[in-house]
Amino acid sequence: MKVCRSAGAASFFLLLFWLLTPGRVCGQETNEQEKYHVDSTLFVYYQRCRTEVTSPSVMQKLDTLFQMAKEKGDERMQAVALSTKVDHFYFSPSFEGQEDSLIFYTNTVKDFSLKTDQPQYYYFAWANRLITYYTKQKKFNLALYEANKMQKEAESREEIDGMQNCYQALFRIYQSKELYKQAALYAQKLIDMTLKYNMNQYNLANKYLELSNCHLQNNAPKKAWEAIEEAKKYIINEMQQGYLLCATLRYYVHVEDLPKAGTVLEEATQLYNSNAELKTKRLTHLLEAAVDYYMKIGEYDKALAMQTQSFGILKQNGFIPPIAYRRLGLIHASKKEYQKAIDNYEHAFLLSDSLGSIQEDRSAGEFATILGMEQLNQENKELIRKNQEIQLENRRRLIILLCIIVASFAFMFFREVRLNKILRRAKDVEQSASRMKTEFIQNMSHEIRTPLNSIVGFSQLLGSISGKDEEAKEYTDIIEQGSNHLLQLVDNVLELANLDSGTPILTDTKVEIGKLCRQWMEETKNSFKPGVEPVYEPGQEEVYVHTNPGRLTQVISHLLHNSARFTEKGSITLAWHTNPKQKLLTISVTDTGIGIPQDKQDFVFERFAKIDTFSTGTGLGLALGRLIMEKMGGSLTLDGKYTGGCRFVLTLPLK
Repeated sequence: MKVCRSAGAASFFLLLFWLLTPGRVCGQETNEQEKYHVDSTLFVYYQRCRTEVTSPSVMQKLDTLFQMAKEKGDERMQAVALSTKVDHFYFSPSFEGQEDSLIFYTNTVKDFSLKTDQPQYYYFAWANRLITYYTKQKKFNLALYEANKMQKEAESREEIDGMQNCYQALFRIYQSKELYKQAALYAQKLIDMTLKYNMNQYNLANKYLELSNCHLQNNAPKKAWEAIEEAKKYIINEMQQGYLLCATLRYYVHVEDLPKAGTVLEEATQLYNSNAELKTKRLTHLLEAAVDYYMKIGEYDKALAMQTQSFGILKQNGFIPPIAYRRLGLIHASKKEYQKAIDNYEHAFLLSDSLGSIQEDRSAGEFATILGMEQLNQENKELIRKNQEIQLENRRRLIILLCIIVASFAFMFFREVRLNKILRRAKDVEQSASRMKTEFIQNMSHEIRTPLNSIVGFSQLLGSISGKDEEAKEYTDIIEQGSNHLLQLVDNVLELANLDSGTPILTDTKVEIGKLCRQWMEETKNSFKPGVEPVYEPGQEEVYVHTNPGRLTQVISHLLHNSARFTEKGSITLAWHTNPKQKLLTISVTDTGIGIPQDKQDFVFERFAKIDTFSTGTGLGLALGRLIMEKMGGSLTLDGKYTGGCRFVLTLPLK
C-alpha cells in the first residue's frame, strides 16, 4: 500500500475540518494558514464562498477562486474550489437536475485530482458526496455500483485513503438497507485499516459502537460486547460516552441482564440530561434503548411514554419510519389494547407498502441507469479491443517479414495469446453478470421479505384476537400459509442463485450414514398418510462417510416428504448401500404412490416443473436437489425401470 498517501489523506481531512469549521477566531485562522501554507487572499475569498455555499451565485465566485489559485500555482486550493462546487449541489435543497450536476462536478474533481496527484479529493468527492447522496436518496443499487467501482480502483492503485472511504461508504449502504451482516464486515475492515496504518482515531470509538450494534442485529452478543470493550479505550468526550452507554444498554437488554441494564439506563439518563448536545441531537438513541428495556421488565406504560416522546422527535425531523409504528403496536398489544395495536400495525403496513412501491420505481430507474452505463463501458471496451486487434495484426506482419524462419511458431503463439484474452474477457463478463444477478436477487428477496414478514405478523395478530370466530381464523390461516409459501419460494430462488453463482458446498464432515437415515425416517414418518408403512433397509451395520450432512438432509427430506404427499397406501422405503469398487454411496427413496409418467421423468428435474399445475409446491425442490448433489460430486436421478411408484436414486463419492 502507498502509506505515504495515507499521511497526505490525514493532512487533507485536518485541512478540510479547518476549512469547514465556522466561528474560528482570527489567531486560529493565521495559524492554520501558516501550517498549510495557504495564501491569505485565497483563504479570505474561500471563506466568503463557504458562507454562501448553497447560493446560486457561489458558482461564479468559485470559478474566480479557481483562477486566483491557478495564478498563484496553488493546486490544492484549485481542488478545494472544485470540491466546493460539489458541496453546492450536495447541500442545496432538492431541484430538478441536482443529481446530474452532482455527477458532473464529482467527475470534474476526480479528473483534476488525477492530473495533480491529489487522491484525497478524488475519493472524498466520490464517496462522501456522490455515494452518500445516493444512499440518502435510497438509491442503493446505484450507491453499490459506484462503491464497487471505487473499491476496484483503490485496490488497483493501492490507495489507502481510497479503501478507507470505500469501506465507510459500503458500511453506510448496508446499514441503511438493514443488511447488518455485510455492514459488520465493512465496519471491521474500516477499524482494522485505521489501526494498521495508524490513521486518525478520533471517531474510532463510534466505529466500534456501530460494529457492536451490527453484531447485536446479527444475534452475536459475544462479538458485540467485545466491540463495546474496545470502544471504551478510545472514548474522548461526553458525546461518545453517551453513545457508549446506549450501546451497553442495548447489549444488556439483548442478553436479558436486566439489573445491569437498569443501572446503565440511570447513568445514561443523567448524562443526557446534563449534556445539551446529547439531549438535543441524539436523544432518540436513548429513548429507543429505554423502550426495549421497559418492554423486557413489563413496564409497558413507561415504554409507551418513551416511544411517544421518540415519536415527537421523529415527527419534527419530518419522517416516522414503519418500525416506529410497529414498536408502538407491540406496546399496545402487550397492554392488551388490541384496537390501538391493530391501528398502528395497519399504519406500519401501509407505510411499508408505500415505501416499497417507491423503492421499486427507484430500483427500476437505477437499473436502467446502470445498464446504460454498462452499455457505454462495453462500447468503449469494444473500441479498445478492436484497436488492440489492429495493433496485434501489424506486429504479426512485421514479425513475419523480419523472422520468416520462425513465422509459423510466432503465428501460433500470438493466436493463442489473443484467444486467451478473448476467453478471459468473456469469463470476466460472465462472472460480472452472474454477480449482478445474484446481488439483484438478494436485494429483491430482502425487499420482498420485509412486507411478507409484516403480513405474517399481522395475520398472526389477527388470529390471536379472532377468538372463537372460526371463519376469521380460517382466513388468517390462509393468509399465513400463503405468505409462508411465498417466503419458501423466495428462499429456494435465492439458494438456486447462490449455487448458480459458484458457491461451493464443503463435504468434509464425518458422519455415520445409518444414523442419518434413521433420523430422516423418524422426522418424516409423522407426515405419512394412514396405511403407509415406513421401511428402512440399511446396506450394512455401520459406515462412516465424509459429506455435508446439512445439504444431504435437505435433499433426502424433500424426497421423503414428496413421497408422503403422493402415496395413499403401501410403503415408503429408504435404502442405502456402498460399492467399494466404484467408491460410491447409493441412497434410494422408493414409494408405492401415483408415480411419474415415462415422458415426464426428465421434465420433473427442470426448474418450476410441476406435473399437476394445481398441486401445492414451488416446483423447485427436485431441481435444487439435483444441483446440490452435482455440487457435492454426486447425482440425483429417477429410476425409470421401477413401475410400482417412484424411486429416486442418489449417489455420492466415498472419500
